[in-house]
Amino acid sequence: MSVRQTGFGLIEALLALALGLMVLAGASQVFIAAYQTWRLQAVAQQLQGDARLALTRIAQDIRMAGAFGCLRLGPEDFASTTAAAAFARPMVADGERLSLVVAELPGHTGAADWTLHTDCLTWARVGDGRFAPAPDAMVLPIRQLEYRLENDRLMLVRTRSKQPLLDHVRHLRVTQVDQQRIDLQLELYEPQWQLTQHYALSVALRNPLATP
Repeated sequence: MSVRQTGFGLIEALLALALGLMVLAGASQVFIAAYQTWRLQAVAQQLQGDARLALTRIAQDIRMAGAFGCLRLGPEDFASTTAAAAFARPMVADGERLSLVVAELPGHTGAADWTLHTDCLTWARVGDGRFAPAPDAMVLPIRQLEYRLENDRLMLVRTRSKQPLLDHVRHLRVTQVDQQRIDLQLELYEPQWQLTQHYALSVALRNPLATP
């Protein structure tokens, strides 16, 4: 009496193994593609965040350019010719460079390029550096800033210091449109993912500035 044998043969086992490997390979490709998409989106979001912070900071300084107290300053109000020349052109937009003369924010303890003293009624005086306030006078420390590109890096340059703001900057374009606004164009890239993004921002001018 013969016994009937059941189960998988060698051909069936090899076929099942091949099908399993094909399914596993397809699932792996889907997972890798999803992971790469997720990483690319994360890199893009990081670039967007960095660009937003840098452009916001530049925009704040642009809006403060030319705000020098309560009175309109004249040549007799300056103790030095360098201060008078800087205040006469508080903003210079030159392609990939933006120079600004701005008042410091309250609480800033760094060195000032100039200090404005005024009673906001009859007199004002601008002197070099930071010095003690006159009695019953408003004191406004003022600094000269410059945003520019150096070796694919956006730099904030002050008189006595230099601070990197943003890496992998391929292009920066600063354009002054009459006395109405400043147009900023920024191009960032991520070398590992070969990702390039463009950003643009228009900033309305709050104070009268010289036309370049």
